[in-house]
Amino acid sequence: MFASRHFRNYTYAKYGRVILEQPGRFAWQVFDQKVVKQLRDEYRIKQVTKVIGNTLEELVRKMDGVDAEGFLKEMAEYNAAIDQNVPFNSNVKDGRRTNGLAVDKTNWANTLDQGPFEAYQVTCGITFTFGGIRINPQAEVIDTDGEVIPGLYACGELVGGLFYFNYPGGSGLTNGSVFGRIAGKAAASR
Repeated sequence: MFASRHFRNYTYAKYGRVILEQPGRFAWQVFDQKVVKQLRDEYRIKQVTKVIGNTLEELVRKMDGVDAEGFLKEMAEYNAAIDQNVPFNSNVKDGRRTNGLAVDKTNWANTLDQGPFEAYQVTCGITFTFGGIRINPQAEVIDTDGEVIPGLYACGELVGGLFYFNYPGGSGLTNGSVFGRIAGKAAASR
């Protein structure tokens, strides 16, 4: 089944759950030749699940679990919605956007129209814990009895109690920086 346009409504923190709800617990990332050269090195290892097609029609026939008709309709609507008057620039927020979609893409909207096309099967991974180690405002770790563990500090994404089910992108880095500084100062003063 193709993950419909509603799939775009999620922040990346929610993608993992949505992917796990898909048949087979995977999704597909699709790229055309305009951006394939910009993919990270992990996309080039032998272990990736990748399919290639000279056309989108050929590509979707090779993508396990994808509704071909829904996929092709979605690609046509997406490509037609892109403002071609704004140049694409992957290095800055370029303002190249879609118009008229249920959830418009506001930067880096790029048509998928230059084959051969590549699709990579992906699943979710852990990038942020919503549970985790309990700390106090001084970044000291609290044990299961509610007592401070002397000399033990925590910060960053392993700290629990800050968010639940979703979080603003980059907030884990902010958490690490703020509580890291607090923990460092507290540890240095011991």
